[in-house]
Amino acid sequence: MAAATPAASAAGRRLQLPALGFLLYGLFLAHFVGAYAGGSDPSGYLNNARLLNEGRCVAPLRRLPGLDSATLPPYTYVPLGFIPDAGHVTMTPTYPMGLPLMIAGAAALVGWAAAPGLVIVLHSLAGLVLAWQLGRRAGLDPGWAWFGALLLAASPVYIIMSLQAMSDVPALVWVTAAVLAAWRSRERTWLAPVAGFALALAVLIRPADLLAILPVAMAMGRSRRRWTLFVFGCLPGAVFQGGFNLAAYGHIVTTGYGYVSPEFGPANLGPGLLAYLRWLPVLLTPLGLLALGLLWLGRRESRLGPVLAVWAFVFAGFYLFYSHTHDDWWYLRFLLPAFPPLLVGALLVARRLAARLGFVPRAAWLAAAAGAVLLHGAAWAHHLHAYTAGRHDQTYPEVAAWLQARLPPDAVVAAMQATGALHYYTGFTFIRWDMMTAAEFQHIAAACTAARRPVYAVLFPFEIEDPAWRAFDQHLTGRWSRLGAVGEVTIWRFDAPPNP
Repeated sequence: MAAATPAASAAGRRLQLPALGFLLYGLFLAHFVGAYAGGSDPSGYLNNARLLNEGRCVAPLRRLPGLDSATLPPYTYVPLGFIPDAGHVTMTPTYPMGLPLMIAGAAALVGWAAAPGLVIVLHSLAGLVLAWQLGRRAGLDPGWAWFGALLLAASPVYIIMSLQAMSDVPALVWVTAAVLAAWRSRERTWLAPVAGFALALAVLIRPADLLAILPVAMAMGRSRRRWTLFVFGCLPGAVFQGGFNLAAYGHIVTTGYGYVSPEFGPANLGPGLLAYLRWLPVLLTPLGLLALGLLWLGRRESRLGPVLAVWAFVFAGFYLFYSHTHDDWWYLRFLLPAFPPLLVGALLVARRLAARLGFVPRAAWLAAAAGAVLLHGAAWAHHLHAYTAGRHDQTYPEVAAWLQARLPPDAVVAAMQATGALHYYTGFTFIRWDMMTAAEFQHIAAACTAARRPVYAVLFPFEIEDPAWRAFDQHLTGRWSRLGAVGEVTIWRFDAPPNP
């Protein structure tokens, strides 16, 4: 056997540290991931996956017999992640079907317990590989490119969204794959349909990912043949999207999000900018702010530079006007598809600045910077409780198991935050306390009492204590007995209506 050449041996040694880091990151994700049917988003995606597995696009409501649904609030029996249909008999999912498609496919191979976590972890690891590949295609040396992947891996918002059944990391992966495939199709034409397939899947994951058509178009160039192949690659996703929308919502371009225009507006510009200024230096490290220099860099440093600039700023500009962007730090998850070009762009600018200053970064400098990034990311992720997100969502199946072990099968459960989990993990009939007045709840409770069906409540602390909710004071009036708790979630039994 021929001995390895010195160049090959050196390349192998350079890959050892990134490979070890990649392995350790995968083990970290596998340990902390908690892709359960939790709040609105995770339960919505998992419930949608079950629907797809059953070949349905609507689900029946679990109604109480003897009560006319038309006389009750429309959302009485509707869990988070669904909207009621006009006939008050079925409900339709609101969340996109891209992630549920992948979860349902994985469930056929590894089962429903493992599938959500497997899909999320694999996407998280793929995101790092694609970030590295983007850096290389943009002209970064291997060390710089791996440093860009490290910046992404250490970001608290990347970590928290890699530990839950959320669509943000998959959106990043398929948007990045689409742009990379489009760029490389200039050399390998067969990648043009791959770019189309990736973009279609990104849109299935989140309709707003259609914004990526702009950087994809720039990367693709003007070749008619490549564009024909690109459209061909888009067709499977487009046909599925249109067919599902038609069956579920009555029109091929209508989605479960409905009319979202009120969520966007110039009034959000100021708060959005403040959120960017406050949190992007945390989530990308202060180095990420150098991405602003992409506008100055142009093609001088990288042929891919203009594509990176358009890619980053089209997503950042779009969500700048979104009403939820400034709600909290983790709402910047919507910007995750723009993180790869922002980070690679920042490194291109940093390299250009270093060259102008005559500074030549050595391996020791890069190692020190990597250590600083890891410390920065670890400290902020700990401070923001990013590591515990998956473990927190484990509360939902634990609550469901507690209820199934202790409540009679005909129990009626009043809930809000837990309704998606109740629909996914149990067969209980539940009612949305937040969607009814105290009088409407008393009407339902009286009907349950007459039918000898006990009523319970499952409540998170904020549902009881937060002045905006105040479940017992404003909705679930009457006398209740606390039966137990699972973590911070308390379970209550309805004993009697309020005193007259």
